[in-house]
Amino acid sequence: MHTDDELRRELLLFKAITDCPQAVIAAKDLDGRYIFVNQAFARLLKRQREAFIGHTDQELFGPEVAREQRKTDLQALKYQTAIMVEETLPVDGRAHHYLSMKFPVHDLSGKLYATGLVATDVSKLKRLTEHLRLQAETDELTGLCNRRKLFGVGRRETARALRYNLPLSLAMFDIDHFKAVNDRFGHAAGDQVLAQFSQLVSSQLRHNDLFGRLGGEEFAVILPHTGLEQAQRWAERVVCLLAASPLSIDSTTALSITVSAGIAQMNCPLSSFEQLLNAADVQLYRAKNAGRNCVRVTAG
Repeated sequence: MHTDDELRRELLLFKAITDCPQAVIAAKDLDGRYIFVNQAFARLLKRQREAFIGHTDQELFGPEVAREQRKTDLQALKYQTAIMVEETLPVDGRAHHYLSMKFPVHDLSGKLYATGLVATDVSKLKRLTEHLRLQAETDELTGLCNRRKLFGVGRRETARALRYNLPLSLAMFDIDHFKAVNDRFGHAAGDQVLAQFSQLVSSQLRHNDLFGRLGGEEFAVILPHTGLEQAQRWAERVVCLLAASPLSIDSTTALSITVSAGIAQMNCPLSSFEQLLNAADVQLYRAKNAGRNCVRVTAG
């Protein structure tokens, strides 16, 4: 049995912990109404502590957030153990991410009466992680997905198309005589051509197409739910549009650029993304050997 001094020390210890600016702490009764929030919890959610007491997540944050919160609260109560979850709460119209530990709370007689919460705001970490992910998957010059991302998505799309017997085509583009642009006007002008070509093709994409830079002046477009004839018409439109749209490299100079394209459609012999890409590459070289500024296709 605790003495008065021991209880006083425990209360002081509890107060010191809950007053810590980095400790986000709360508790709800079995009906989901807040019975305690510390100052850090209130400050992060930009409300007064009194605004939480006696209220539910639905009253404070709306039904969608409340549904997710209640689900994890009940898991901690059902399994009578601490659980770790990642949760999202709205603050000033933005989603804030929290790594939360939820646990059952019992009174002195052992009766369950609350769900406890200790959380850490990991929003900055989430943003940093997303930024690093985008950096790892994005071509810096054009803003397109890079080769790594292109191959990852390509493999998933190929597997999905095979599984559900869906059409899938891939188009490869290579800017004609690109070395001559660099040699005559410099690499900065070449970069301008690559960036503007990327913008032009991007303007012709559907929401589920994926456009990426393979390297140098070579690009690829994954065209889900697209047969060979449809892909050919699309690529020919891009080739014609580029030929009719001189690209500006500075305020006084515009270059007429053309592009060659090769297209392959996935079928039984082409059962992987790498095989599909190689087949499109063969057609790309056929287009270059045919005089450039054209499209060549194969069904595999």
